[in-house]
Amino acid sequence: MTDNKVNITDNLESLKEGEIVTDEKTGKKYRVKKNIMPHYSAGGPHGLGDPEDRTLRKIEADVIIPNRMNTRIERVECSESYLGLVSCFRTDGAVSGLNTCKPALELFNRCKYEKFHDPAFRTKITDEYIAERSAARASGMTSQQRKLEEFREWKKSNEGK
Repeated sequence: MTDNKVNITDNLESLKEGEIVTDEKTGKKYRVKKNIMPHYSAGGPHGLGDPEDRTLRKIEADVIIPNRMNTRIERVECSESYLGLVSCFRTDGAVSGLNTCKPALELFNRCKYEKFHDPAFRTKITDEYIAERSAARASGMTSQQRKLEEFREWKKSNEGK
């Protein structure tokens, strides 16, 4: 005989934050905790999300990844054409440079367009972001916080020398 009775812990919509609920099957007591984030973004060892989760939220896919791509393109991938454009603007001025620096701007825009629409490049940046996010979720600290902590440990170990 199966128990088809709906357990009150199966649907938490009617419950309020902080209420104590007793599971009818096991008799265990739980405190209701509601969160704006979905369960896979609020779980994990530090409450920051599952480190093994590889799904992207809309803001990550539409904003964070393109911003990282843009930064990488300017600093690494198309840095020569970017620096050429910047030096042209510096010598000719920002306003008059709009007319005189068109070849350098065209060269930079072409390089940027090619990289931005390259699926392999997007996949590479996405994988780097997911790895960084996973490490942050596993440790409870961002990469900058981890570097600062490593520096503090290094400084403590080298103080007496």
